[in-house]
Amino acid sequence: MMTAMRTRVSRAARLLGRTPSVGVAAIVYSAAIQAASFRADVVDLSNRWWVVTAALILLLSPLVHTFVIHRTFAALRRIPFHLRDLPVESFGSLVAGELLVNAAVVIGSVFFLLPGVYVGMRLIYYKQAIILHKARLAAAVRESLVLTADGRRLLGMFLVLAASYCVPLGIELIALPATDALSVHAVAVLISAAFVAWINVYVTLAFIEDAEAVEGDVSVNP
Repeated sequence: MMTAMRTRVSRAARLLGRTPSVGVAAIVYSAAIQAASFRADVVDLSNRWWVVTAALILLLSPLVHTFVIHRTFAALRRIPFHLRDLPVESFGSLVAGELLVNAAVVIGSVFFLLPGVYVGMRLIYYKQAIILHKARLAAAVRESLVLTADGRRLLGMFLVLAASYCVPLGIELIALPATDALSVHAVAVLISAAFVAWINVYVTLAFIEDAEAVEGDVSVNP
């Protein structure tokens, strides 16, 4: 499993290096969210400005993910990429997915942290299914559940994501509350952007490879 993880991490890193536009999109997204959070964080419910931050995330996230996932797929397949080819019809399903999946994770976390993490991991591919397979939300959720049914694949994904979360989480919890310096916030934007770009490229690559593996298993064992 470790060899497969290292191979996938290496492939994702090379893909990210070939798609600088993914990094640019991630920086724009992270800067917008960081700017909104100056007024109120998304969980700062006592501040009326939290609605603006939440709405910005809800509306910007589908746009950024559509671009990043589609661009990553084009780079992986080495096919031309055009903005006009983006599946804008998927926007509604992505917004609904953001609400559904985040609600499911929160509900799972109410009982204990691990159920929330497990739910999030099992539903991790729904965006890729909507954007690349043009699935409706219900079908995208089912596809994600099928692709994450293999415990070894799920564990590998969890380990990579857990390691990837450490740096931005540390910045968010330690560095930012300690100072209002703009330089720290600028660094936070860059780190957040790197995280957004990396996670989307890695998960998209994993989705494509796992979908091909599942399809191969079905064709071999009908």
